[in-house]
Amino acid sequence: MPLRGMQVPQDHRQRTREQRASAQPDAAPAAEDPSGGTEALDELALEAEAAIARLRQSLAALPQPGFAVSGGQTLTAEDLQRLLAQVTTTGPVLEMRPGAGVRPEPLRGLDEFESELLERGVEVHTLCQHVTRFDPDLREELRLREERGGLVRTMETLPGWFLVMSDALALVPARHGYDDTDTGDVCLVRDPAVVGVLRAVFTDYWLRARPFSQGRWRGSQIEDVSQEVNAVIIRMLCTGAKDELVAKRLGMSVRTLRRRIADMLGGLGAASRFQAGFEIGRSLGDQAICDAERRLDDSFGITG
Repeated sequence: MPLRGMQVPQDHRQRTREQRASAQPDAAPAAEDPSGGTEALDELALEAEAAIARLRQSLAALPQPGFAVSGGQTLTAEDLQRLLAQVTTTGPVLEMRPGAGVRPEPLRGLDEFESELLERGVEVHTLCQHVTRFDPDLREELRLREERGGLVRTMETLPGWFLVMSDALALVPARHGYDDTDTGDVCLVRDPAVVGVLRAVFTDYWLRARPFSQGRWRGSQIEDVSQEVNAVIIRMLCTGAKDELVAKRLGMSVRTLRRRIADMLGGLGAASRFQAGFEIGRSLGDQAICDAERRLDDSFGITG
């Protein structure tokens, strides 16, 4: 940081000179310096003091290790862009994308960030829900990501969005229940313990998820994924969850969900949901009773 050119108020300069003079009351007056060297040194000292004060203020504003930016100190879209421009990581970078897999507006800049990481050879792991396989635009996006070296897997449901960038750096939602319809901001986490928990959660889901590899999937494999989604629908309906909640958890519209339910009713030969529930309960036995007794607690703020 250059010191020359920084402006220091005149009264501050005068006050500093008076303080130095009062600190040495018995000292003889300094001889006049014809070249003005003493005054030049005073000016440099004052400029240095001002620069140090500004630097301390800047450092104090930076998040420290073990500190999570939360509450009123969230990252706006602009803050996030500045952060991503400064992040250097060797990976792997882990992103969990729940719902339909479409990022909220503040996170759109992550596309370019992750593309640059892939170009540098950094591993980027992305977890989405099965429903993304049935959306042409998202399916193409994930296919291109795999072509560039990214790793993509899907499973029936995911708990929420987050991004792990290193052992001590992650982004989490600014509020509980953040999903792909949210327009809120995100929080920066620098606590290694918290980031470690996020990494462990991601790993647990990753090991149970199906590799995306859409270009190599055919016939029965796509049907298997569809049946897994249907199984989740059945389990959630057995807990008494409403259609709106089930659709939200699976990242699909209520209309799409009800069309799936109608197809399942036809496959069971049932004329109503009540009859379908009876048939499913009879086939599942004790497991169905156990699931039905366990009330579904909705993390999105909608009661089942």
